[in-house]
Amino acid sequence: MGQLSTGSAKAEARLIAMFANGDDQVADNVLNHLALSASGGNPYALELLLGLVTDYRLAAPAIARHVRDSILAEEVEQEVLIAVARSVHRYRGDAKFTTWLWSLARNTAVSELRRQRSSATMDEETAAWTQRRVSSLVAERDMVREAVYSLPPVFRETVLLRDVERLSYSEIAERQGLAINTVRSRLSRGRALLAASLPELPYP
Repeated sequence: MGQLSTGSAKAEARLIAMFANGDDQVADNVLNHLALSASGGNPYALELLLGLVTDYRLAAPAIARHVRDSILAEEVEQEVLIAVARSVHRYRGDAKFTTWLWSLARNTAVSELRRQRSSATMDEETAAWTQRRVSSLVAERDMVREAVYSLPPVFRETVLLRDVERLSYSEIAERQGLAINTVRSRLSRGRALLAASLPELPYP
C-alpha cells in the first residue's frame, strides 16, 4: 500500500475500497498501515483512519460491553476518537490496530462510567459533555479558533457551522448538500483533529 503523502483522493479511495470490500485480514492490513503512517506524523493517514473508525463505528463493540445508555455511548465514541487522534503517535504495530483501539475504547468507557458515578446525575440536556467541552471552547477561545482555521477545509466548515454558528445537523446538511450522517461523521472527525492539536481541554 502506498503512502498517503499528498492526500491523494485516488489513494484514499483505493484504501477505502480495500477496507470495505476485502476480507478481515485485508481490512486489518489497511487499518494497521494507516495507524503506522499516522503514528509517524502523516496527517492524511490520520484523517482517513479517523474516518474509518467513525463511519464503521469500529470502537462501538468495545464500548457496548460497558456502556448501555445509547446517549452516553455516542459521547464515549467521540471521546475515543479524540483519544485515537491524541495517542496514535504511540502506536507501534505490535498488535493489530483494532486490538489497540478496543483497549483504548474499553479504558475510555470505564473511565467515563467512573466519572459518571462520581458526578451529579446528568439530564438529557447536559448529556453531551464531550461536544460541549469542545464546542464551547471553539466559541470562546482565540487559541481554539486559530486551531479550527487550521483544520482541513472539509472539516473546518462543518465545525464552524455547528460549534460557532450553532446550526442544527439538518441545517448544516441542507447548507452543505450532505446527508445528516455525513455531517455527523465530519463533525466527529473535525473535533477529534481539533482536540488532538490542543492541550488537554478542561470540562465546562
